[in-house]
Amino acid sequence: MDEHSFDQIREDVDARQRAILWEDARKGGRSVDAFLWKGDPKAKLILRVGLVVFALQFLLLAVALASIPFQKNFEDGWSIDFFLALLALLVSMRLLRNAFLRSPKPPEVDE
Repeated sequence: MDEHSFDQIREDVDARQRAILWEDARKGGRSVDAFLWKGDPKAKLILRVGLVVFALQFLLLAVALASIPFQKNFEDGWSIDFFLALLALLVSMRLLRNAFLRSPKPPEVDE
């Protein structure tokens, strides 16, 4: 019986680590996408730090896009630059929120 359960565990691990086909990579990436967009209150510190770095890249992009109209003296296309900067800022804010998401504390029971 131990060999049978070991084989099942091994097949499960092999299935999780397989990402050479497009379908396998898509299935494996679902958890990453869910963490990025929904957050995880139980995420480990290294995942949170990685998400903060990723969010800071979007924040840097937002600042760069927002500075372009000031350099061009608000000539043609400045509204598109601000729209793209706002979009990058919103993505950055969402990622930062997910990085600092904490699980709610259980209510204290009064006796």
